Amino acid sequence: MVTVLPTVDASGADEKPAVSNGFIAIYVLAQFGIWLALLTPVVLTIALQVGEIAGEAGKARSLGTVLAIGAFFAVVSAPIWGALSDRTRSRFGRRRPWLVGGLVCSGIGLVILGSAQSIWMVGIGWLLCQASFNAMQAAIMAILPDVVPSRQQGRVSGLLGMTTTAGVFAGTWLTQYTQSSSLLMFLAPYGITVVTVMTLVMVLRDAPLEGPPPPMHERGVGRLLASMMTPFRDADFNWAFVSRFLIMLAWFFLLTYQLFFLTDRLGLDRAAALAVMVKSSAVVAIATVSMSIVGGVLSDLIGRRKPIVFAAAAIEGVGFLLIATTGTVDQFLVGVAVASLGKGLYFGVDLALVAEILPSRKDAAKDLGIFQIANSLPQSVAPGIAPILLAIGATAGAAGGNYPVLYAVAALCSIIGAAAILPVKRSR
Repeated sequence: MVTVLPTVDASGADEKPAVSNGFIAIYVLAQFGIWLALLTPVVLTIALQVGEIAGEAGKARSLGTVLAIGAFFAVVSAPIWGALSDRTRSRFGRRRPWLVGGLVCSGIGLVILGSAQSIWMVGIGWLLCQASFNAMQAAIMAILPDVVPSRQQGRVSGLLGMTTTAGVFAGTWLTQYTQSSSLLMFLAPYGITVVTVMTLVMVLRDAPLEGPPPPMHERGVGRLLASMMTPFRDADFNWAFVSRFLIMLAWFFLLTYQLFFLTDRLGLDRAAALAVMVKSSAVVAIATVSMSIVGGVLSDLIGRRKPIVFAAAAIEGVGFLLIATTGTVDQFLVGVAVASLGKGLYFGVDLALVAEILPSRKDAAKDLGIFQIANSLPQSVAPGIAPILLAIGATAGAAGGNYPVLYAVAALCSIIGAAAILPVKRSR
């Protein structure tokens, strides 16, 4: 039972009532639903679809192209959706229209993906999905500073931090039973998304933006685009952005090429690789979920975010070093477990840190949409530079390329990401 239904605070003041456990659960489940439908294609189902269409010879290049173009579109669209959400004057509120609209359009994109017979159609479907899911992300991320008081943001951030991993695990598990149908592979996770997001839409009291409409000169496209650069004038925002970008770049090296690593580097067939990926996803889920909760609660108790974020990113780097040197499935799973402990701790605290250092509360969705670039851009960068890294020192007989170099670079990204959080001043 939801005992407190929070109202979005358009003014950005932190004099908000505590949110109930019921609302937190609904909010977290909605974020889980979005990640479930978005990350299952990134991690697995697009790779399976591309492999069927392009064949062995062209699968790696085609996958990289599709994911890179889609991620670039996500980078461009996320802050625009956020800015528009901040300025939405619908009687249904600022966030709900974008949640519902994104939900409908993402469903169309997933249908195109599931029924695609060519790489071009896969790309078109994924572009629509990226635009739609980022519209939902821009709205749902803004609910944290809109609704949740700072004294609860660490705990809520910890729960939100585990949703990416939970989404990947649930999507991988579902795909075991849906891979015989291309359409079902993409739509089964989406069915859960519809339920969770619509539940949030129904309980959220999303107050319309108050005050007179902005002057006409403030509504132009040029003004909107210029406002996108405003957060980057803030040093704390820049350091947090760089840290998140590097952490996500390292993680997408693993997520995007995990299937090919298992088949090409460790010599597993497709069925065996999928079985290992289920185990890997379970390991990631357990480690990330537990550490996200621990990190969020701990940061609220001690009132400090930076030391936890720094330690978390460093632990993730150690995990990637283990993966870089592995030649067995067991060591691979150990490396994934260590990296996941760091990832869980990082995402359990980092979003609360970002909520504390936002340059402008009234532009929360826009600024968080811009920060979302640090999550989306690595999806484009990782597939773009991975083939270069895989080619370093690779011999003609090395199937798939030099994976140790790829994951050593991932470890380096994590360590630099840890150091990048230290100069932040407005969060302890």
